[in-house]
Amino acid sequence: MGYNGAGNTGSDVRTVSIARQVNALFGKESVRMTVMTLDANSLEGCFDENVTLLPFSSIFPLDLYRACSSHHAAILCEGSALKSGFANALTLFLCEAAGVMSAQGKPCIAYGVEAGYMEPFVERAAAGLCRDAYFIARTDESLMRLKKLGLRGHTGTDAAWNYDKAIRPDEADLLLRKQGWDGETPLLGVAVINPFCWPVRPSLWRWAKGMISGDLTAQYDKWYFFSDSPARRNAFRQYIEEVAAGVCSFTRQYDYFPVLIGMERLDERAVRALAGKLNCPKAAFLSGEYPAQAITGILRSLSMLVTSRYHAAVLSMETGCPIVAVSMDERLDGLMRELSLDSKYLFGVEDGNLGGKIAAALSEARAEQDAISLHMRRYAADCREKLDTMGKFMKRYLQDALRQYV
Repeated sequence: MGYNGAGNTGSDVRTVSIARQVNALFGKESVRMTVMTLDANSLEGCFDENVTLLPFSSIFPLDLYRACSSHHAAILCEGSALKSGFANALTLFLCEAAGVMSAQGKPCIAYGVEAGYMEPFVERAAAGLCRDAYFIARTDESLMRLKKLGLRGHTGTDAAWNYDKAIRPDEADLLLRKQGWDGETPLLGVAVINPFCWPVRPSLWRWAKGMISGDLTAQYDKWYFFSDSPARRNAFRQYIEEVAAGVCSFTRQYDYFPVLIGMERLDERAVRALAGKLNCPKAAFLSGEYPAQAITGILRSLSMLVTSRYHAAVLSMETGCPIVAVSMDERLDGLMRELSLDSKYLFGVEDGNLGGKIAAALSEARAEQDAISLHMRRYAADCREKLDTMGKFMKRYLQDALRQYV
């Protein structure tokens, strides 16, 4: 269970990686899996033949109950598992899964997840419904939050580190050349978001008003709506302008080809806005237009990356790509702190003079590229080892819990 099929590259890559790891651990002939998905078409062909795709609605309680009731175990695979920063509905979806499995005496494990700030009623729901679930957190900070709620777990890492379905380098080169790259100029990736449209909240009033007026521009799905106000829209414009200023300043000084990356379908507006601010040749790759395999291949072709997306950083690090992080929450903060790169290469989406900071950080990263690249490759290798250890733990945990069915 997770935020699958919504066009979020990071979420989909995590789920694909977990399913492949489960098959490697148990053997395809010994397990059948179901992936709950908001859009089955977007995940078609991503999984092995023993994986079934089960479409569900964003109004999920009955769909989720039926799925839990027809399976022996559940894996919660959404990285941003327990937090109110994006949508309470997503956290409550995962909490319901854990609660139903607990009530039915079945195991539930959350795999490589984070816990952040939760609104009080969500926190109470998590503490109650998830009491029998086991959490493998991807940061020590998340584990501390989980333990304060009385939940069990230990620290591991993210589930996407062993993703191995990326397109080949020559295939990525061809996609880039089709968008104007000369095949030689170093590539500067830029993964932007709208940090100010969250959280998504349900509102019957906004839905009814939109149905009458015909204005549903802030609608996410059904009665779920993005956060929206003049102040938020202005903050988004300023963020895009600052990122553009940093990229333009750096590419004027050094010869780099910008590659704009939308890791989620929702990032299209941000990518289009940034493209409009860059008066130079560039390429753009959007989730929804390109599958996760292609976007991962592009990320692994980069020489450097400016990112507000956590999984853009994770997926690019396979090739040691230096990262300048422009963060909206604890996910990139924690990653850059673990890398000991936070003092020079981590900034906030609302920082003053953000453009100048990005340009200066890129220049410094360019000068230190070999050392940073080596450091990142070693970190990625360590994370893959942690993920192997996590898999062995998950296998033992599920085997012990499922002996009653054998």
